[in-house]
Amino acid sequence: MPSNDPVLLPLLTAIDEPSRRRALETVIVERVQPVVAGVLSRYRPPSVRIEDSEDLAATIGLRVVRRLQRLIAIADEPIESLNDYVATLSYNVIYDFLRRRYPERSRLKNRLRYLFRCDARFAMWDSTGGVVCGIASWRGRAPLSSILDLESASREMLDRTDPAAALRATFDRAGGPMLLDDLVRIMATLWQVVDAPTIDIVREPASSDPGPAEELETRQRVETMWEEVKLLRPNQRVALLLNLRDVDGKNALAQLLISGIATVDGIAEAIGVSEERLSEIWNDLPFDDLTIASMLQVTRQQVITLRKAARERLARRLTSKDPRKP
Repeated sequence: MPSNDPVLLPLLTAIDEPSRRRALETVIVERVQPVVAGVLSRYRPPSVRIEDSEDLAATIGLRVVRRLQRLIAIADEPIESLNDYVATLSYNVIYDFLRRRYPERSRLKNRLRYLFRCDARFAMWDSTGGVVCGIASWRGRAPLSSILDLESASREMLDRTDPAAALRATFDRAGGPMLLDDLVRIMATLWQVVDAPTIDIVREPASSDPGPAEELETRQRVETMWEEVKLLRPNQRVALLLNLRDVDGKNALAQLLISGIATVDGIAEAIGVSEERLSEIWNDLPFDDLTIASMLQVTRQQVITLRKAARERLARRLTSKDPRKP
């Protein structure tokens, strides 16, 4: 029969409640927290912000404590390696968090991972800084630290219908391997993979059918977000709203109308067009960055910058208004 990790022995053999509390605190501080910090260090902004890391670490710590309490109370299934258990749990919690906050980008990352595993021309390998990817002959090389100039992207790099050719062209332009997360950000920009701006909070898993209180809370948060969107600078609003997508990649503005949070005239005003013009373009939404750039008479990169600034402002404003934040 498998046995528990020896580091848990003081906790499992404690003779009274004060001794158990002290042993549990020691395990969390000396064993669990360093592993969690090590895993989180592999995820960098903007995917996981500093405040996200704090929430994630707290969530992981809580789940570890609950698991250890079950282990004490009911002789639950043994934890053969505490480090392995905490690391696996940490990666699962972070993956779930990113999948909820960035569903489109998560799909893209999974798609790229699949291609790297199945196409012999490419490879993935581990490094101290995270997972690295590139041409198969580059396996083992350190990732590049420079950022590609996406303004001069070639037609092959922009062609999302042929991902292998697009990746080859991107790596040829870069001249070396790169971290997988950096590549995901680059390809998301090139292929117009965008997630709707949401402010997510790490929570314990909820039931599939939210109760009235949770539904009301969600609606209130979306209403607050819409009010903050209307306070953005005009070009930021246009760059954000004309590209706004739901989790299926469709026009997310429709959800605001269906829910009654926004009106047709309110959306038209926010975008800076007439209701008639909004009606004309509605079925073509969301727009890509080149179309938005033409409307605003700016470059594609300026559209990306405007939308990024809008999301960052929304994140700051919504976080400051969240009553659950201290």
